Amino acid sequence: MSDSKKTRRPKGDGSIKFDPEKKKWVARITAHRADGTPYRKTFEGKTQRETAQKRDEWKALHDKVPAGKREMVYLSDYIMTWMQNVKKGSIKLTTYERYLRDVKTHIIPSVGNLRLINLSTSTIQTELCNKMRDAKDCNGNELYSFSAIRNAFNTLHSCLQYAVDVGDISLNPCDKVQLPTERKANTKQISPLSDDEAKQFLMACEMGVSQYEWVYKLILYTGLREGEACALRPDDVNLENGYLSIHATIIPNIDSETGTRAKGFVYQNSTKTKKDRRAYFGDAARTLLIERLKSCPNGCYLANKSQTPVNLVYLGRQFKKVCERANITTNHTLHDLRHTCATKLVQSGTDAKTVSAQLGHSNIKTTLDYYVHPSENDKANAMRSLNWD
Repeated sequence: MSDSKKTRRPKGDGSIKFDPEKKKWVARITAHRADGTPYRKTFEGKTQRETAQKRDEWKALHDKVPAGKREMVYLSDYIMTWMQNVKKGSIKLTTYERYLRDVKTHIIPSVGNLRLINLSTSTIQTELCNKMRDAKDCNGNELYSFSAIRNAFNTLHSCLQYAVDVGDISLNPCDKVQLPTERKANTKQISPLSDDEAKQFLMACEMGVSQYEWVYKLILYTGLREGEACALRPDDVNLENGYLSIHATIIPNIDSETGTRAKGFVYQNSTKTKKDRRAYFGDAARTLLIERLKSCPNGCYLANKSQTPVNLVYLGRQFKKVCERANITTNHTLHDLRHTCATKLVQSGTDAKTVSAQLGHSNIKTTLDYYVHPSENDKANAMRSLNWD
């Protein structure tokens, strides 16, 4: 008879076994709600290891405080632990960085010193939302946009909803908070270049104002996102069939451990929508690409003919200089070039579905809602043609 003994699971690990009906591994532990009452917490996964990992991650977040006392934790500690153990790895690194920035810049300074049990709707309303709404810069202008307030609020709401779901608090105090009305007058309006402005801009791109003039022209001719255009390499160009292979982008360099921005930008081998596509080009872009391919070494980025990614911040700043040289007085952003391409395609008779595919939108509604900008002439001409004769 063997002297070996069956290893006992650590206390609190509960049970874990395969469920033949669900065809999944299921782990169960005894947890406690905010009022101290026990309940069975279940975790499911395709493998035993995955299921155990989900259980352990949940326990890591909750075992630091005695059962039934987690509502006594300070929000600053709770939300940072939630970010590390729940959100990290479940969202894109760039999104995680934005969440973390909202937490450190807005949430913790305003309500982080309160315990979960002391958080109330009125406190969140006055200390977070209303203070951000009323904040002014040195010139007396609103310091935060509606989207900035909404993003910070949504991050807090998501954290506290998790606390409700796992039984750490009974109600989410964010549920009754009223966000301020969006200030339409101060909302950044998307403004595609007019035909005259586009011609002036292209002329300015021949004057040597910026080292990135090639990139600007390519975006205007193809409608690519800035990061996609800067991620292109010679192997991504198919001159024979007239298309670019879009499968990557340039993103800010974010430390995967801390979730904070590091120096520079990096190559990401996937697009914003996680879908590869072909972006077709016409004669103007073909000429542009042929000339660039002659001087760009293999393995380098077409945007700067270097193995180091373009700094997208500098790309945006240089765009303003080209606009100034072109005598364009409208306050355009670099992203407006992409909108200009989309608007021109629609005005030329291209159907919205084709435009959406060229731009790489996951939903045609995005194209119709945000990228189709009828001009005043378009609207006037449409009404002139309206008759019942």
